[in-house]
Amino acid sequence: MTDQAPLPPLRWDPQGVQIQGFSAGLHQIEWLLVTIVILYLVIMGLPAQGSLLVLAGTFGYFGFSLLASRLRFFGERQRWLLAIHTWVMIAFITWFLYSTEGVTGPLASLYLLAVVTSALTLGVMVTMLEVAAIAACQLLLLHVLGTDILATTNLAPVGTSVIALLIVGYLTAALADAIQVSNRTLLKMASQDPLTGLLNRRAFDDLVKPIHEMARRSQHPYCVIVIDMDNLKRINDNGGHATGDRAILAVAKRLEACKRSYDVLARYGGDEFVMLLPDTDPAGGRNMMERLINAVKDDQQSISVGIVFYPEHGDCVEELLDLADRAMYFSKTSGGNRVSVGAVS
Repeated sequence: MTDQAPLPPLRWDPQGVQIQGFSAGLHQIEWLLVTIVILYLVIMGLPAQGSLLVLAGTFGYFGFSLLASRLRFFGERQRWLLAIHTWVMIAFITWFLYSTEGVTGPLASLYLLAVVTSALTLGVMVTMLEVAAIAACQLLLLHVLGTDILATTNLAPVGTSVIALLIVGYLTAALADAIQVSNRTLLKMASQDPLTGLLNRRAFDDLVKPIHEMARRSQHPYCVIVIDMDNLKRINDNGGHATGDRAILAVAKRLEACKRSYDVLARYGGDEFVMLLPDTDPAGGRNMMERLINAVKDDQQSISVGIVFYPEHGDCVEELLDLADRAMYFSKTSGGNRVSVGAVS
């Protein structure tokens, strides 16, 4: 086994999934903003001065949306990309209000698009910061346009708009947080074994597919291991199922203790566990399981282990799991408490 992890630690991130999903459709919100702006210009007409600049700026923002929706530079750092989108959206709306002198008119509600986008994905703190920036932009617009900022007739609409943005932003962010908590709970229920806290079969099957594809492209080996307790039935018969559950937990803790951060470990069902060890050669995988055999034996727990390797023993995960299961049964029928490697009959 190598000293350096070839893969990042595997973890399930429902918030990241939500952000990625929202990022994919963010351009639709920006196109809605452009559509509203164009409809306003069609109905109300172009401003007397700088009409070409207004059109150029509007279509320039539309071009930015098209380009940014296809960016792959940010990769997993989708929050940064979303933050850039929202700040550019605020800047565009502020510029358009300045160009049309509509800071206190209905177009000021366009800021809601940026606030809702931020609240859904970037959290309360960032959203409140953006609302403060919007308030500053509105006051600056009033000043630049020569309006008396302290006049009640001018300050009241801005204050009302900012308060509405604060309420909408806070409530939307709170709703998004509640959804993320629900997603984490549901994901935990769907992917975690309730007794041991390990991944369940479904989660294991989902996680190992991209690892196999990465290994296939990079020509790196990996190891598939099936572990089964030899004496669980006797433990249940003698001490009851509560004692059997404690024995399963003991083996699960031993497995958890011996694996690396990027290894995938799951309870596959009953007293059977599976592991996938990325970037692991036959000697490394066998040595790990031999150490586990000795550690479990000290706790008077007997286990049978079957190990196979990619690409030596198979071309797909399903085939490797089947062969590892056969190797495990060979260990069991050979007396248990041992490790068998490869495709055995």
